[in-house]
Amino acid sequence: MKKYQKYIQRGVIEPLAKIPFHRKSPIKRLLMLDKTSVPESDIHIAVHYIKSLPKKILKYSELHSHDCDEVNLILSEDDKLTYKIQFEDEIYKVTSPATVYIPKSVRHSAEVLSGKGIFVCIVLKGKHKSKN
Repeated sequence: MKKYQKYIQRGVIEPLAKIPFHRKSPIKRLLMLDKTSVPESDIHIAVHYIKSLPKKILKYSELHSHDCDEVNLILSEDDKLTYKIQFEDEIYKVTSPATVYIPKSVRHSAEVLSGKGIFVCIVLKGKHKSKN
């Protein structure tokens, strides 16, 4: 193996329900980078593909926090991908293209409301904390 080959990783499909404070959802999730794939990395990156949604979407994300910052990118070709973003007790309807910065220790959740596109989650380092 070449010296830097270990830093090139294929995405791995895994259910959103595998992530703490998340439940089964109609979203295809690709884990792109975490400590499992590259132990030296302090970055967690996942890409969520939203292609078709049921008429009723069950709640799949609980309020939680991290001991580090997080960045979410909401992207679509037609600018119609919409998410409900919650920070503590404040709720926002966010439509693509958008960047959502979540400071460490701020309780938050993100849930798709409508549209098609891509949601990129980048957790810069650290771990999930409880929803309390």
